[in-house]
Amino acid sequence: MKIINDIMATRLLFFIMAFFVGLWTIRIPTIKDQINTDYFGIGLVMATFAIGSIIAMVFANNVIKMSSARTVLLYTGILQAVLWFPAAFITSLSAFMFLSFIFGLCYGSFEIGCNLYASNLEKREKKSMMSGFHAFWSLGVLFGSLSTGFFLQKDITFLNNIIIFVVILLPLNIFMVLKLEGDKIQNENTKTNIFFIWPFIIFILALIAMVNALTEGSVDAWGALYMRDFIQVDGFLIGLASYSFNIFMVIGRLSGDWIRDRIGVYNFLTILFITSIISLFILYSFDSVLVALCGFALLGIGTSAIIPIAYSLAGKAEGIDSGAAIAIVSIAVYGTFMGAPATLGIIANNYGVNAIFFPILIIFLFILPIIISSKRLFTK
Repeated sequence: MKIINDIMATRLLFFIMAFFVGLWTIRIPTIKDQINTDYFGIGLVMATFAIGSIIAMVFANNVIKMSSARTVLLYTGILQAVLWFPAAFITSLSAFMFLSFIFGLCYGSFEIGCNLYASNLEKREKKSMMSGFHAFWSLGVLFGSLSTGFFLQKDITFLNNIIIFVVILLPLNIFMVLKLEGDKIQNENTKTNIFFIWPFIIFILALIAMVNALTEGSVDAWGALYMRDFIQVDGFLIGLASYSFNIFMVIGRLSGDWIRDRIGVYNFLTILFITSIISLFILYSFDSVLVALCGFALLGIGTSAIIPIAYSLAGKAEGIDSGAAIAIVSIAVYGTFMGAPATLGIIANNYGVNAIFFPILIIFLFILPIIISSKRLFTK
């Protein structure tokens, strides 16, 4: 038996990609100071990243079909790692926005490749696996943020932080891609692009993925600033939001496939949405370290399995190519960040960084009745 088989290699690719996200989440205050911008400027950086991701995602499925997921994962993985080096030297907002856009092009392609390959593995093994794959994503963010927080505490520079990560992770990424066996399952549906009338289930999955991504992205993008500016901690403690959120997201995702198979998708989604609503209210309303840790932990549990469920169901939806369905869900996720980060930045500038959780709370309250009224779509 292989030590690193197809499934484990895919899990580790999720982990490696997310490890770099952990670097980003903790270094956002560093970048904010480096490019001398405000919350709105950080929102613009995230928006340009989202635009690049969406452009890549529109074409990613066809590119994968012309080559392979393995090829796309190899080249975009290399580019993502290399692109980190100029991030330590850029001092202007406009230049960092351009870099962020290029990052988005690579990241969007990598994400489609990873999720499509994971979806094919689910179909091949004939069991729920997507939550487990995304658990490794959350583990990557957790360990990436913990490592970066430690480096921050020890006053290791941003550049040295990047060098250490790239030297370790880039060869590992290449090795794992080469361990993939190839794209064995091909969807027979001829609708391989996203430009047609989608099945209704795809609309619902895109909607729940959007609101969940807004929440996850808010923790990744604003969690460190929330802890520094609202809770008023520094050093290693700046990363407490990310640590707490991702530890409990890992727990939720590792158990997500098991829970989903036993209580059903509809019941599971309803519980997750209610849990998220409670946690968002806590984060908006209270300003102590202990309550913040509890709020982010509860939010990690609440948002843990929503996106894995969306990807899993999209990959199995009838009447649409699996790659196109996954691309639609991914575009919905990153489309949220075309306008949301800048909007949340304006809210943070005017009402405080904790206020970014209030509109997200309202959106969750709006979506929950839609989930309840669409029960039949999740109980087939």
